[in-house]
Amino acid sequence: MLWQPINLTEVCPAHTQLTACSNFGYIYLALLAHLYGDSEDRRIQEKLHIREEETFGKEEYDFIVVGAGAAGCVVANRLSANKHWKVLLLEAGAEQPDVTLVPGLSTSLIGSSIDWSYQTEPNGKSCLARKDQRCGWPRGKVMGGSSSINSLVYVRGNKLDYDGWAALGNEGWSYDEVLPYFKKSENNLDLEGLSCYHGVGGEQPVSRYLYIDRPNIMMTQAFNQGGLPIRDYNGPFQVGAMPAQAITRDGIRVSTNKAFIQPIRYKRRNLKVKIKAEVFEILLSDNKVAYGVKYMKNGKVHTAYAKKEVIVSAGTINSPKLLMLSGIGPKEHLSDLNITVKQDLPVGENLHDHVTFNGLIVALPNETATLIAQDQILNEIKCYKDMKVKRGPMSADGPANNIAFIKTEPDLLAPDIQFHIGHLHRGDYVREPEIADEISIFPTPFYDALLVRAMNVVPKSRGKVLLNPANPYGKPLLYANYLDDPTDAIPILKAVKFAVSLENTTAFITNGARYDRTPLTACKYYEWGTDEYFLCLIRSYTSATHHQAGTCKMGPSWDPKAVVDPKLRVYGVPGLRVIDASIMPFAVRGNTNAPSIMIGEKGVAMVLEYWLNKSHG
Repeated sequence: MLWQPINLTEVCPAHTQLTACSNFGYIYLALLAHLYGDSEDRRIQEKLHIREEETFGKEEYDFIVVGAGAAGCVVANRLSANKHWKVLLLEAGAEQPDVTLVPGLSTSLIGSSIDWSYQTEPNGKSCLARKDQRCGWPRGKVMGGSSSINSLVYVRGNKLDYDGWAALGNEGWSYDEVLPYFKKSENNLDLEGLSCYHGVGGEQPVSRYLYIDRPNIMMTQAFNQGGLPIRDYNGPFQVGAMPAQAITRDGIRVSTNKAFIQPIRYKRRNLKVKIKAEVFEILLSDNKVAYGVKYMKNGKVHTAYAKKEVIVSAGTINSPKLLMLSGIGPKEHLSDLNITVKQDLPVGENLHDHVTFNGLIVALPNETATLIAQDQILNEIKCYKDMKVKRGPMSADGPANNIAFIKTEPDLLAPDIQFHIGHLHRGDYVREPEIADEISIFPTPFYDALLVRAMNVVPKSRGKVLLNPANPYGKPLLYANYLDDPTDAIPILKAVKFAVSLENTTAFITNGARYDRTPLTACKYYEWGTDEYFLCLIRSYTSATHHQAGTCKMGPSWDPKAVVDPKLRVYGVPGLRVIDASIMPFAVRGNTNAPSIMIGEKGVAMVLEYWLNKSHG
């Protein structure tokens, strides 16, 4: 059986150090291809005898939505609920393959054909031990976007974040004003008395994993014994620890594609979805009104027209790229590329991400480790496929199930550190974490060491997205600029000391867990445990958290760095909005998938309000 929706074997050349191209690697990939070689969208199409063929004649719609990611799927769903409006949803990637539904295979998707596989540009201050001093930035190139390939964690951020947005002049974006939009989408399956903070009737399932292994329990207990209360980090207080809330139901990933598009895609005749359709230009009239897009599909250029609005939901990287290709962006940069400047705006600036590092390794003894023999791994994958309600290790995302937030100074009003736990296969694959975990094609539930990552959720460093002079239509230049502000490392260093102290907890001791104190190669001239050693790790083994934000910044008209207004309308370009994580003035304290869904809900609500009031007026 040919596996068309995703081709993991393309990853092999980059993964030779991980033995992905060994006999077991090929067997593993072949098994995935056999078990998960089709997609639910494709099967529904065949059952209903529906084909989304090329449109002949003039393509005219009321709304065009660019990007079927965390926000775009929400936007397309809500707009197409009005049967009088025709909506076109364009996605550059393919259908969402079934392999993405397995939480335990999340890291297997990195570097595959449904990943844009972006990389940062070196800045000489971070990612120093990585190849060419570049950090990898995987982003979903598939229906559902990054919600189809991420670590599934559902974190909203802190009340202070949204109140901070509002304080900058973004009317309507305070915590109390955005909370209803979080609740609208959410269908919380583990509600335990905090109904005023959670929704139960929305399209997006949120639940804890059905399987929690021994190291996960150990880490939650250790955080608790280290002084962190067990509490709902999406409730009124964020400081604490808790097993992750995730975008799962019955042990299956529920991306925004699966939650918002699949249920309606072949029922609403006014919604048209096109995959492998990459938009490369937003059409603007002489007076700069957006009226359509040009996109590439099957090697041909197509034009689609929007009678009401073009809505860009292509994400923090691709949204600014598209705007700049269309002449909307920094005048100097566009002029250098001979792109006609139609609207001079700081598009692509204010790029930032929560920064962390690999290298703080917790070694697990055999009785605590979850690493199993290769034939057992294959058997677990097959067993998962056969279960109606998915349980067992493949139904969870390994150690990523642990979430904790701390304040590194007692007088802080909100957390400045989020802990994320990664995994390692120390004995069988690599020991150097500059590549471990981030490109592992093997299932996440099976490991014999943990990576404790402390991420700075309030970074000061800012970078930018630029078009590539060698090929503006290709991968853009991503200047993450991690650790450009040296103070960004300070809270991480303080958090590392807290993490190391967990070795003295009963949870660590009774499970035989200990920190591996062997200095890593890039920092071998420093003594393990010293500030100098950990600072070296932070700069050498820098790791992205994939929470990129800010490149089409939302702000009031007096903000010189604003690209969109508080209603997400692009300044000076009527008929064009950006609705995704790129509009964040600053990233929230936490993962960005849940906030992106909220931005989709609130953003489309403003679109609906405008056009419904206009029609009634």
